[in-house]
Amino acid sequence: MRNAIIAIMLAMTVAALGDTVELPLNCGGTYDINTPYWTSNFDLGVTFSEVSHVYIDWSGEITAGRAIYYADPCNPFPLEVGIYAGFYPPFRHAEAWGGEQTYPSPEPFDSISEIKPSVWSDLLDGQGNIGIQYEELAWVYGSYGGEYIEHGSVMLDDATLIVDGTIIPEPASLLLLGTGFLGLIAKRRQK
Repeated sequence: MRNAIIAIMLAMTVAALGDTVELPLNCGGTYDINTPYWTSNFDLGVTFSEVSHVYIDWSGEITAGRAIYYADPCNPFPLEVGIYAGFYPPFRHAEAWGGEQTYPSPEPFDSISEIKPSVWSDLLDGQGNIGIQYEELAWVYGSYGGEYIEHGSVMLDDATLIVDGTIIPEPASLLLLGTGFLGLIAKRRQK
């Protein structure tokens, strides 16, 4: 019985020190060339000793735009568009692109994208700012030889920020676990 109680306490300790925190973002909707940059401050409610990876789990549909080459303006073609999630400063982001293969119908996406590069010392306090924005391929602008003649869009259904790291347990949790262990030792000595 004593071993079972110790095993349960150890399992509770591991659960209390879990290393993944998920935060649903309230950012769903249509993103296009006219949509302002969506941004949000967040507090994960935990403190980390290290953050190893940050991901965004997102889903929705991407509808490509149409573009032309300046040298061949009579032959428009579908061209993918995208959406990115990023942290500033420094610039770290993840992207989702698509729509070209299914144009004019939207292309569904459902992915977990790692936000890189993975230098996350600024998230150790569990607080930060994330932004999401519509994106088009830069090469079609200006001197790169083409432009969009019809802009695409992204319908973002859902997005969740996922942070992997080593959580520092709060003092109250450590006190509770320590009290439980002391209670087990005292009970054992009474027998």
